[in-house]
Amino acid sequence: MRKDILLLIAWTAAVLCPPTLWGQSLSSTSMQKSSRIDLNKLIKKANSGSIPAQFQLGHAYQHGEGVNEDIYEAIRWYRMAANYGDPSSQTNLGYLFETGPEGIKDLAQAVKWYTRAALSGSAVAQANLGLLYIRGEGVTKSVGDALHWIRPASDANCPTALVALAYLYGSGEGVPQDLPRAVELMRKAARQKDPEAQASLGIFYAQGLGVRADASEAIKWFRKAAEAGSAKAEYGLGIMYETGQGVKQDAHEALRLYRLAGAHGSMEAEAALGEIYELGQGVESDYGEAATWYRRAIDQGDVHSATRLGMMLFRGERMGRDAQEAVKLWSWASERGDARAQFDLASLYLTGTGVHRDLAKAYSLFTLAGKTLDVSKQLSEVSSRMSQDEMATLR
Repeated sequence: MRKDILLLIAWTAAVLCPPTLWGQSLSSTSMQKSSRIDLNKLIKKANSGSIPAQFQLGHAYQHGEGVNEDIYEAIRWYRMAANYGDPSSQTNLGYLFETGPEGIKDLAQAVKWYTRAALSGSAVAQANLGLLYIRGEGVTKSVGDALHWIRPASDANCPTALVALAYLYGSGEGVPQDLPRAVELMRKAARQKDPEAQASLGIFYAQGLGVRADASEAIKWFRKAAEAGSAKAEYGLGIMYETGQGVKQDAHEALRLYRLAGAHGSMEAEAALGEIYELGQGVESDYGEAATWYRRAIDQGDVHSATRLGMMLFRGERMGRDAQEAVKLWSWASERGDARAQFDLASLYLTGTGVHRDLAKAYSLFTLAGKTLDVSKQLSEVSSRMSQDEMATLR
């Protein structure tokens, strides 16, 4: 059952969920290949008004090339060139404001500088701005506005734009759903060695989405992306090894890849590892390890992990029992539509276990869970215990 659930989550997420891309940062063809720079000479040129020198200083401080990394200095030099209208500096300034740490991150500023660069024709800025519109970050979410910026960037073969446009065609959001078109766009980006596109191509081939299913082709693209450190590809490759698709089934290799993907931030891999260690699938059951991975997945918004961890804490088997924490986790997952959490929480309100007995709440939660699960028996039981006045409050 776990495999089926996680396969569904992993494959559909790549096609139906917004891309997890951040904006791109630019480098310049005029950048020195060596990490050594003549700092004094470069500063003198930059202070004399040389835009390339200002950009190069910003890039050097952004990446710690020849100088100590210093995001504030990077912003200072990029801003100098950006104010003179340099699209590359405007793009990178927007990128720093989009992705910077607390105290630096400012989405309004990111939108401002991306827009200036995009209007000047920067394909990367156009793609970055389009992604903000897809996610509704710093701007009102608008697929129409996203397409306005992403289309010209994809016409310029910007990989980030190609992947974003492929997501829109894959999900049918804002455009008619067209999986073959999504595959075509992903392939264009993958040919430019874009790991996100390569990993997504692997999923398309693994599931036969827009193309004929081909496990060998899926493995090929997963490997390319995994070599570049793609967590999505590592997780996808792990699934192939766990299920024996295109490769010899190997639970140990699957576990290694899941752990690698989890370490790189894959929520799906973290959730998978939680269940593997909870249920002892191919490893010795370890509730402490399971809880660690579940919590990491929960921190990224995985409701299934919250439901599983809630049950572990409620039962208290081989770990400390914490009914209050279980209720919190089930409440959180229930609010986000997890039917199993709604069912478990309803059961507590029905019996008054760990919470104040509340038949109306139990009835409401069972009703929500009933959209997915068979709860006819439970609803009948709750109804039989409720008074006419209590039932009237539910109408």
